[in-house]
Amino acid sequence: MKRSDRVSRVSIRRVGAPRGVSDELVHACVGFGVLPTAARERAPARVPGTLVREIRSGRVVLLAGASGAGKSTILGALACSLEGRGVVRVAERFSEAESGRAVFDCVGGDPRRRSGVLALAGLAEPTLWARAAGALSEGEGARVRLAIAMARAEPGSVVLADEFASTLDRVTAYALARTVRRWARRERVAFVASSAHEDLEACLAPDVVFDAATGMVRAPRESSVQRVHVEQGSMDDYRRLSHLHYRNGAPASVVRVLRCVREVPRHIDPAGELLAGVLCVSMPTLNGAWRDRAWAGFFSTGDKRRDARRLNTHLRTISRVIVDPRSRGMGVATALVRSYLRNPLTRGTEARAAMGCVCPFFERAGMAGYDLPPDLTDTRLLDALGHMGIAPAQLARTRLRTGSLLERELTTWGKRRKLLPAGNHNLEEVQRLTPTAACRLCSRPRAYAYTKGDWGDEEHDT
Repeated sequence: MKRSDRVSRVSIRRVGAPRGVSDELVHACVGFGVLPTAARERAPARVPGTLVREIRSGRVVLLAGASGAGKSTILGALACSLEGRGVVRVAERFSEAESGRAVFDCVGGDPRRRSGVLALAGLAEPTLWARAAGALSEGEGARVRLAIAMARAEPGSVVLADEFASTLDRVTAYALARTVRRWARRERVAFVASSAHEDLEACLAPDVVFDAATGMVRAPRESSVQRVHVEQGSMDDYRRLSHLHYRNGAPASVVRVLRCVREVPRHIDPAGELLAGVLCVSMPTLNGAWRDRAWAGFFSTGDKRRDARRLNTHLRTISRVIVDPRSRGMGVATALVRSYLRNPLTRGTEARAAMGCVCPFFERAGMAGYDLPPDLTDTRLLDALGHMGIAPAQLARTRLRTGSLLERELTTWGKRRKLLPAGNHNLEEVQRLTPTAACRLCSRPRAYAYTKGDWGDEEHDT
């Protein structure tokens, strides 16, 4: 045989392909030594016993490896092998039914649990709760799917998350990873995450790492710590984050602003830091029904001038605490409040929060919480609604009828709340009050109080 007639030996690679592949596909591939063939059923993947033994309650395990290393296959096999241990998988996408549902309704449990889990996943924003899950951004959707799994998990469960935080920017991914690690340990849940991002190991700080490429278990490398610190701020700092707060309008009579700065790698921000949160302190209002529960009689002596003087001398109000969504779950709000309470402007400090039951950071910082019962004006309207069989939340979508009990009670409520002037009003004027009344009746704000030291010599304010 002539040397020119010889053909080099080609290594044929057979690739499992769908049935009925086109001739064009075969023609395109065979020139490169690739032969598409009917796919055979793969044997089920086996999970190394070394990995299974590492999955225990309260522990965080990371499956590391480049794309294509087999992480997803291992997670699938792991779900089968751990059947009976309460395996919960974080979905990679919303189901068709979930896509059309509101975010809040996608999460299981009673309303308070839903709110708490969404807040823990960095979604303490009611404006997001009402949106359709399918209309969210990639990052928001990833957080909601994580919240759904967290709500389903119980102590002893194993939560599996494929490509954890892969769709998030790395600033948010770090905050979410730290939140999940604390949640898993507190709830005694085993959390197993996979990722091709090399930086996730440093963010998540897992207890153990399984290398999907080598099949070996190893100790985690040193984790990165993005510290936060609190310093004196300005109203410019507040304005940068004010759009994130659920209340409209700026707080009145601001006398101090603190800001929380988060250290980040310089490839994320050239300055090496981000504004993570802000706290505003204001002068107190004259009225506060909770003050007698916190400071019995001190601000309600019966002498209005004396009470006002005491309020201005001895009390300040934390009027705003705002945290950038990318830094939620890192304890920023608690750090801000705790920093102010270490060196407050006055002996007494108070705060009110509509989200207090969802995000109890005031209590974590050392303030005492007080549930606020509805006042007599709200109680009268609540009683009327109960008599008519109308839930407070339904009021916002209820059409009034002229001369009805509901119209009369809403008119009375609006006048006492100074939302309607004295005199007669037409039906449309009263109808416009229904959303405001519903918000007021459904709100369950909490008040908070803190005292540093004693009140000192009272002779100075008599």
